[in-house]
Amino acid sequence: MRKKIGDIQLLQEAGEDTLAQVSALGVARGYERGEAIIWAQDECRYVYFILEGEVEVYRHASGGREQMLDRLGDGQCFNLVPVCLGLPENLANVRALKKTRVLAVPAADFTRLMETEPRLAITVARFLAARLEHMTRLIETLSLYSVRQRLARFLIDQADQMGSADGARWTQTDMANRLGTVRDVLGRALRRLANEGALRFERDRILLADRELLEKAARGED
Repeated sequence: MRKKIGDIQLLQEAGEDTLAQVSALGVARGYERGEAIIWAQDECRYVYFILEGEVEVYRHASGGREQMLDRLGDGQCFNLVPVCLGLPENLANVRALKKTRVLAVPAADFTRLMETEPRLAITVARFLAARLEHMTRLIETLSLYSVRQRLARFLIDQADQMGSADGARWTQTDMANRLGTVRDVLGRALRRLANEGALRFERDRILLADRELLEKAARGED
C-alpha cells in the first residue's frame, strides 16, 4: 500500500515520515461501480485518498436534478474541505464510477497531523487554493455561458485530455449533469453542432470534425 500512498498527489511533497503516519492512520476500503462512498450532510468523519479507481463528486439540485462538481481518479483526494474547516457534515455526495479503492483517514487524526507537519499544511493550503480556482471556474461557466458554449468548451477539454488515465465514459446524462442542464437541451445542442459540421457521431461516440468551428461556438460566435 505504501507505493500507492506515495502516488497520492497531496502527499508527494510531504516526506516519508508523513507518508508513514498517513499509512498507519488510514483504513483501506473498496467500492463497486455505482456504490455511494459518502453523502452530503452525513457526519464528516474522514478524508479520502483514491488509491485506484474513479469517483464522481456531485450535489442534488432542486427537483431531483444532479449537479456534477468533479470527477477524480488515482492519486487524488476528496472531503478535505469540510475537514479543514472543522465542519460537522460532508459538503457533497461521492460515488464510485468504477471499482475503486480508497484510504480513509479519520478527520481528527488528519487535522492533528497538519498541525504537527508544516510541509503537509502547506501542501494542503495549495490544494485548497486549487479547489477554489476550480469552483470559481465552474461558477463562471454555469452563470456566464450558454449551454452551447459550455458544451463546446467541454468537448474541447475532453479532446485535449485524450490519452490520459482511463476513466469512466461520459454519457449524455453525465454531460448534462456536469454542464448544469438537462439531457433534452444538451441533445439539441449536440445535434446543432453536428449539423454545423463541428462534430460527428460514430455509433456511441462523439468525434470532433472541425476544431475551429467548435472553438468559435465556445466563444459564442454563431
